[in-house]
Amino acid sequence: MLLIYLPVVSPRSEYIFEVIFNHELGIKYSTTTNFTIFENYREEKINYSGHRCQDGFFIKASSLLSENFIKKIDIVIEEKDETKVLFPNDKSCDLGFDIFSAAFYMLSRYEEYLSFTPDEHGRYKATDSLAYKNDFLHIPVVDKWLKRFKNILEKKFPSLKMRTSNFKAIITYDIDVAYKFKGRSFKRNLGTTINDLLHLDFKNIQSRIKTIRKKSKDPWDVYEYLQETILQNNLQSIFFFLVGDNSTHDRNLDYKNPAIKKLVDKIKMFSEIGIHPSFTTSVFTQKIITEKERLENIANKKITKSRQHYLKFILPETYNALAEAGISEDYSMAFPEMAGFRAGTSKPFYFYNLKNEKSTSLKIFPVTLMEGSFMNTGNSEPAKVLQHIFNLIDEVKKVNGTFISIWHNHTISETNEYKIWRNVHEQMIQRILIISGD
Repeated sequence: MLLIYLPVVSPRSEYIFEVIFNHELGIKYSTTTNFTIFENYREEKINYSGHRCQDGFFIKASSLLSENFIKKIDIVIEEKDETKVLFPNDKSCDLGFDIFSAAFYMLSRYEEYLSFTPDEHGRYKATDSLAYKNDFLHIPVVDKWLKRFKNILEKKFPSLKMRTSNFKAIITYDIDVAYKFKGRSFKRNLGTTINDLLHLDFKNIQSRIKTIRKKSKDPWDVYEYLQETILQNNLQSIFFFLVGDNSTHDRNLDYKNPAIKKLVDKIKMFSEIGIHPSFTTSVFTQKIITEKERLENIANKKITKSRQHYLKFILPETYNALAEAGISEDYSMAFPEMAGFRAGTSKPFYFYNLKNEKSTSLKIFPVTLMEGSFMNTGNSEPAKVLQHIFNLIDEVKKVNGTFISIWHNHTISETNEYKIWRNVHEQMIQRILIISGD
């Protein structure tokens, strides 16, 4: 068993040791604050303190994990083995940086607890992140650090048994608006028809009339296509359903509409499903329970997976509310305006509540990209988008992580404005299948 010496055991150190040694590396370990016990230990051991001793693997500790408060930190960043690292230290350290503090800083989203200027929807901006400012948002740095750490430990302690991981991919779909025309009330259809007339959009009017008269399929009804794609390629998928009350940012059909019930029943036969808490649930967190119960009643099954609408969440309040509502897996950890690794990792990890210094049972599944991040920035040239996506998939493959993407049913429809995105979706899947087969 691996023994770790550190002067003080804290909730932060307990959390990050569990993440690294138990969940990632699969190493049995224990800790001690007694240096005499550490010195006399004759098996594999790590000294995590301020000073090197005669034997054992030495990682020079910063003060971050021994603290129990949140403060602004001037993070020093250096490059080691072609990867940027946080909390670097001198050559006396066997690793060259404090990997425990660095990983904790990224996974806890420490910087998001500090004062910041939110975007128009109250969200933390990608451009404010340490990763963006230092050009490593597109790299799963935590995964790279742990891979390097593992390789060094294997050489130092060849008898240690460690876990190996494999590349995975999960394709997820947010059903913000299930259908473009189908299932809408006469009043809503009349209002949108008048709007189309004002904009001389006769093609949309014609399509709406055909859909209502059941002469053609709803333009955003892509579910048979997705079912066939998912089953034929044996893909892991999750559909997140918005069932909140109608508002400016929540425009789905009424959750009582039979079309929603029929759609949920169809999807759950070939995919996992989850709740897509509405726009204001990050503030009015009690709504999460109401909306989760709605979907459970519609689907007639327990719902444990969730993703915030607009990727809008507040730390730690939103995650606390999700856990209290019975959610065990969240898929919101991504920047809406930019693809990459918000927490520096492509691998699932448990949420640490930095305000009350407590590890939780809520598992965070970080998202690598959302198709909307390319659309919103105007970067919609297919060749460039695909290259960006392929590069991200390759980065996840290098660390045997989990590549998670977000799509919406309307963006892979065959309506004119979205035609290129269906092709991007298909090319991404083909890349995943090739990578998975390597």
